[in-house]
Order: sequence, then C-alpha cells, then structure tokens
Amino acid sequence: MKKYVKLTTLLLVFATMLSLFAACANTGGEDTTAPSGAQTQAPTESGEVTEEVTLYVPDDLNETYNFGETITFFIWDDWRMMEFYSDETGDLIDDAIYHRNIAVTERLGVEFAWVEAPGDSGDYSSWLTQAENDWAADNEYDIYAGYSRTIPLLTIRGMAANLLQQEAFNVEKPWWPEALTTECTINDRLYFCTGDIATSMLWYMVAFMYNKDLYEAHILDKNGGKTPMDMVDEDNWTLESFLNLVQDIYIDADNNGQKDITDFYGSTIYSTDITAFMIGAGITSFEKAEDGSLRISEKWNSQRCADICETVGNAMKLTGILCNDDRTTFRTQQSIFHMDRVFNIPGTDTGGEGLDFTVGVVPVPKFDKSQQEYKTNLGNPYTMYAINAQSKEMEATATTLEAMASQNYRAVTPVVFEVAMKVRYTDDSQVAGMFDILKENVSFDVGQLYYYATEKLPAKVFSDTCLSGNPAGFLSALKRSERVINNKIKDIMKGYTD
Repeated sequence: MKKYVKLTTLLLVFATMLSLFAACANTGGEDTTAPSGAQTQAPTESGEVTEEVTLYVPDDLNETYNFGETITFFIWDDWRMMEFYSDETGDLIDDAIYHRNIAVTERLGVEFAWVEAPGDSGDYSSWLTQAENDWAADNEYDIYAGYSRTIPLLTIRGMAANLLQQEAFNVEKPWWPEALTTECTINDRLYFCTGDIATSMLWYMVAFMYNKDLYEAHILDKNGGKTPMDMVDEDNWTLESFLNLVQDIYIDADNNGQKDITDFYGSTIYSTDITAFMIGAGITSFEKAEDGSLRISEKWNSQRCADICETVGNAMKLTGILCNDDRTTFRTQQSIFHMDRVFNIPGTDTGGEGLDFTVGVVPVPKFDKSQQEYKTNLGNPYTMYAINAQSKEMEATATTLEAMASQNYRAVTPVVFEVAMKVRYTDDSQVAGMFDILKENVSFDVGQLYYYATEKLPAKVFSDTCLSGNPAGFLSALKRSERVINNKIKDIMKGYTD
C-alpha cells in the first residue's frame, strides 16, 4: 500500500535535506534526491514496516534528458528573495537554490543563462520594452520571470506560450497552485504561472501576525483563554471576532491626542494590502462567463462586497487600529496584531533581523461564518513565470520550467517554508498548521494581475473607497468605473482569442 504524505507536515525532512546538500557538495554537484520523489517506510509502534510512504508527489518527466541547450531567463533584478541563482554560502535557502540549479541542469543536460533588468512597479514598462525588443530581434530569452503584474501583459502582446499545450507542463501537480490554474486559465489557455517555483510567493502571503506575549497580557483572559489560532481551528475567526478583540485597545503614549506610530494599538494594518480583506472574503474582481470570456465578477459587484468595504473602512477609524504604510509599530511591540506579508517574521524583504518576540500567525479572517474557506491574498512583488512563445527550444524550455518547479517543491520549499518560516522564527507547532492554511488557499485575482492593463481599477476601486473616509460608496465607485473596466477586458481578451 502506498500513500502520499502532505509535504508541509514533514518536519523530519529537514535533517534529510541538509544531509543531501552536503552529499551534493561531496560528489561534485550530483543531486542525490531522486527526481521521482523520496521514499521511506512507515513503521508501526513496534517498528514493523507496514506500508510504503512517498514523501513527495513525483513529476512525470523522464529521469534524465540530454537537450544540450542553454536556457536563457529574462528576470527582474529587483527580486528580494533568493529565488533564481546563488553561490553555495552556507545559508540554507541560498544553498537550496544553488543545488536546485545543479540538479535541474544535470538532469536535463542544459545550462542556465540569466539576463537581468530592473522590473519592479516603477520599472515594469522598461522591463517589458526590453522583452519586446528581444522578441523583435535576437529572440534570445526562453523564460520570462518577472513582477507578478508585468508578466500577464505579455499575453496582450502575444509573447507568451500556452502552457497547457506543453507536454512537460502538468497542471495537476501540487507545485502549481490549483487556484492559479483554475482562475487564470481562460479559453483553455494558461499563459503564466507561479507556485513552488517562486520562493517569493511564499514570503508574500498576507496574514495576520500577533505578538503572543502582548496577546496574553491584554486579550487572552477576556477571550476565554482562546488564542487566534484556536479560533481558526474552531472556525470562529471572522472579521467581527477580530474587531471585538482589538477595537478598544489603545494607549496615547505621547499624550498628544492623535493616533500616530508612537502609540499602542490592538492592531496595525499595512494599508497597501487592504484588498486582502476583499480577497479574504472569497471575492475576486473578475470571473469567467459561460462563453469563457472575462467579465466583472458578480461577487465584486454585489451588496456583500459593499458591506465588506464599508465594514473594513469603518474599522480603520477605530481607536484600536492604525492603518498606514509603516511597519515599525509592530516590530517595536507597540501593537498586538499586524496584517502584512509574512516576510515580516524573519525580516527577509529588507535583509533585516527577524522579530525578537514570539509570534503567532493566522489567515486574514473570513467576513462571516457563512464563508466556507479562508483565502490568502498575495503581496504584489512576487515572481510570475512565462515561456517565450517563440522559444527556439520549446521542449527543453517547457521541461526546464516543470523540472524547476518540481525540484523546488521537493528541495527548496521544505527549506523556505518549514525551516525558515515555521521553525527558525516561531516556537509553536500550531503555527505550522496556519502556514499550511495560507499556502493551500492562495488566491489569484485575474483583474488585479492585469493591474496595468485596467488602469489599476480592480485594486483601486476597493482600496481607495475603503480608505476614502466614505467606505459606503463602493458600488457607486464601481459603477463609475464599469465602462472603462469592460473596455479593458476586451483588450485583455484579445490575447485569449484567435
């Protein structure tokens, strides 16, 4: 009997992975991790082996290839998380990426080349222009890897290959999030992808973090001894329950009569991620119509979404909540909760130190108990991948993309997700389950991915209204933008029709 075991519960893998890295170093770069998935035996309490256990879902690629090609990546050089290439440094994540590249290049018989250019939000246009220039001239680039809101623009220009037509690409595998392949496949075409292949996706999941010591001192007894993680486990973590915990916790530390970053709060909210409340409620701006085309989502254009916008907007005015673009208040232990990307726990984004207090993690709360699942929004600076539709070596390129994702799933995510996030920066096994919930429920709003092709409206209609001081005006704001959005959808759909 064989069964698959959930990757993110296998803490015993750490030691195995580290020993494998050491083995690679001692054998001239040979990767001793079997591409088809590591296997072990599950003993009974008496030590008797009763069934075979596969730790990782295997890929469907051949064990070895000999393409003899150089695969050229065009990447954004603003990437903040170790993701593309690295030297062997002794750092766990650096070394995981280093050995990932060795494993994939040796397995496929290819070499990697990296071309970099600034490509973050301020440089997305110039990055795209460089990709277009290559497309029209030398056509050197095989794989595009860039800012999440830039890669989708390649589809409008006809520059991205349909991944579903590539034999090597397997949409059913766990390294490709089901939500991405479901929400972003339009007219049987999927042009871009992310997932385990992008360590940045893990770091940019939006969640609520909380200072466990401050929570115990200010809230625990009033909440019947329940922690936020307990509330998630009991399916009682809603926006209302969160607000009840924090809305009245405020100390005017400098006695100036104004809310500012020197005061003490029940919660701080990173304002850039305010749409996480909409996504967290299971609402995306676009959906697919019966004919396969995109349209404004009925959930977005609904009274429920208007109620969420108004509730969240009014909550940001409460004395116990500070909503701004500052992160120091939580780090200096002047707020109990903080909603932001999870890289704040280790301080990875800025190269800073991790939090020097014990932290708990929970998803963005459900809007109410009628909601079935938690949903995880992603901060924007994570990496999306696409294949050049004119790649001279399409089979080798597509196989490289799949092999990298598969290898990351088996040998990089366990290090990033388990060691760096769950173990090094927390001391509570319950946190591990919270990270599992976050990763398993990531959401991809097509409208927000096409941010630059829609005059930013799918993100701004909610966020701007929510923070405007008049959060009751959501439906009116959407109505004013509806004509523009519908026209932009027509432009997007040109990339999904013959």
